[in-house]
Parts: sequence; C-alpha cells; structure tokens
Amino acid sequence: MAVTAAKSVMAFRVLTMAVDLCRLTTRTMNVNAGHERTSKARIIHQIQLIRGITQILMQSDEQNTKKRGR
Repeated sequence: MAVTAAKSVMAFRVLTMAVDLCRLTTRTMNVNAGHERTSKARIIHQIQLIRGITQILMQSDEQNTKKRGR
C-alpha cells in the first residue's frame, strides 16, 4: 500500500516538474537566460533521481509479489 502511495506522489512530482520544464523551454523572452538554464538543469536532475527511485521501488515490488506467489 505504501509503495503505491509513494508511486503516486512521485508521479505527481514528475508531472509538475515536467510542466515547469515545458514553461521554461517555451518562453520567448530570454530576459534571464542564465537562471532559466539553471532551473532546467535542476528540474531535469530531479526527474532523473525520481525515475531511478521509481525503478528501484518497482523492482522491489515485483520481487515481493513473486515471493508471495510461491
């Protein structure tokens, strides 16, 4: 149950970060280009971290399911 909740929370976080990333990339005014690049890099890094955590959780969930099935 906790794994499912964690997956939902992480999926929501990735979605909101993806929306932020889209907003940053579609801006036409480059008033503060350095800040935008830094923000993009930070968001991409967070998405990569969450993707890695999600893969680990999914693998452990699959292993637990296999153990229960035996």
